[in-house]
Amino acid sequence: MTDKSEISKSEFKKKDLNSPEFRKRIAEQACRTAIDDLAAWKSIYSLSIDLRNFEISQLVQRNNFFMIFQGVLFAGICQSAGQLPIVSFVICLVGLLVSLFQAGMAAGAKYWQEHWEINCRKSEESMVELLKRHRVYRYLNDKFDVKLSPEVDQQLLRRKVLIHLFLDNSNKDEIKKSIWKGRPWAPVANFMILARFSSSRLPIYVGLVLALGWGILFVSTFRVEALDWHVPENISGFKQRQAPEPVLPK
Repeated sequence: MTDKSEISKSEFKKKDLNSPEFRKRIAEQACRTAIDDLAAWKSIYSLSIDLRNFEISQLVQRNNFFMIFQGVLFAGICQSAGQLPIVSFVICLVGLLVSLFQAGMAAGAKYWQEHWEINCRKSEESMVELLKRHRVYRYLNDKFDVKLSPEVDQQLLRRKVLIHLFLDNSNKDEIKKSIWKGRPWAPVANFMILARFSSSRLPIYVGLVLALGWGILFVSTFRVEALDWHVPENISGFKQRQAPEPVLPK
């Protein structure tokens, strides 16, 4: 035989599951979980943006240091050219190595910038999904007439719209319209702006170009018997202005 106390207990459980208090408790628990997840992703998103901005600022400072050092080396090679061969040789070698280091530094900074931008993009996508879940929860609560606490209900209403900061080409049409409207008489500059040159990639190219220039100067500072390289005759450089001949008194 079935115990009456067990039947009454089972019936009480089923009744309790269908009670408004139990549904409210379950709904609030699900909503609080989604709210906490959104807060966690916001923290990750904020941290990723801060570290991405840190990499960009450090890239600018480090690149400025390398450019100043390059200028000093170039001034030294101009002063010692043709006077002390060993000094010209060493300066060109150092300039070549520094240029390669500069390109490597910029490439490393670009890698970590891309790393944190990808994390920002993933955080944005996760936050969008959680905001959609918030709207679903609000719809279900209204449909089944579940009364949440005012605190939870207000947190579900926050930030219905999320601006995508790292979505490619999200504002391309608006930017193009604004640029051509502001400067219709500057097609070359407008084309360069819309080409979206990467300010974090250009230091890499600058370092490689400087390395090429220093490499040419370095090769020109020594001779090898098996190889005969020399400056082409059609490269004349900047000719010095000749002083006017003095006029002799008659």
